[in-house]
Amino acid sequence: MALKRRQEWVGERYFPERHIVLVSVELEGRADYALEPLKLLAERGVRMLSCTTQAHPDRHLVHATIFLDLTESTASPSELTRELSRIPHVKRIELIDIPLTQGEARLVSFTLAEMHHLLGMLRELGTGGEAIMYHMGFRAGAALADKLVSCYETGRQALEYLLLYYESLGRGRFKIREYEEGVKCRVEARELIECVGVVSDKPTSHMFRGLLAGFLSKLWGRDVKVVETTCIAMGDPYCEFLAQPR
Repeated sequence: MALKRRQEWVGERYFPERHIVLVSVELEGRADYALEPLKLLAERGVRMLSCTTQAHPDRHLVHATIFLDLTESTASPSELTRELSRIPHVKRIELIDIPLTQGEARLVSFTLAEMHHLLGMLRELGTGGEAIMYHMGFRAGAALADKLVSCYETGRQALEYLLLYYESLGRGRFKIREYEEGVKCRVEARELIECVGVVSDKPTSHMFRGLLAGFLSKLWGRDVKVVETTCIAMGDPYCEFLAQPR
C-alpha cells in the first residue's frame, strides 16, 4: 500500500503530460497570509499539489515552496506570477517552470542525499578535496558577481540578491549580520546543505566559503579571505562566515 501511494504521489506531480511548476514566494507573516493567494489560485483553476512553509519567531516573513499544476488553468505562468505579485503582502515571488530554469540558465536538481554523497566523496580526499570544493564555489561566486555588479547600486544589495537566490534553490537560509563595503562582511547561514547531517571537529562549508570569497573579491575589487567561524557540523547553532580583504 505504501508503494502504491508513493507511485501516485510521483505521477501526480511529475506526470509528463501535466504542466507542473514550482513557486518560491516570500510573504509578510500575518495571520491570514495564505487566504488571498489561495483564493487567486482557485479562481484561476490552479491545482496546488504540495506546499511547504517556513516561519520563524525572529523573522517577520514567511517562505513558501509550492508545486502547482497549471494544466487546466486559465493563466499562463507569467500571468500567474504578475497576479500573485500584486497581492500587497507578497514581497517576493519566483516561478520555476519545467525544465528548471533561472532566467535563461538551465538548472539541474539534486536531492540533499545526493549532494551529501558528492560532497562526502570530496571530503574523503582530505585537504585536496576541500580545496576543490572551495575553488568550485569561488568560480561560481565570481561569475555571479560579474552578472550582478551592474544591476545594483550597492554591494550589499548585490549580496542580498545572491543570498536570496541561493535560499530559493534550497541551499540554506542566510542573513547578513554585518556589512561594510570593502572592509568587512559577516554572513549567518542556517541549514546549509554542506553541513546538514555532517559531524566534524572543524568547519566543513568549503564551497559556500569559496562562493562568498569569489563574489566579494569581484565586488570589492580586492582579494578577499573568508573564514568560517562557527559551523553546525561542529555542534554550533548556525554557520557564520567572516570576510575581509587580505
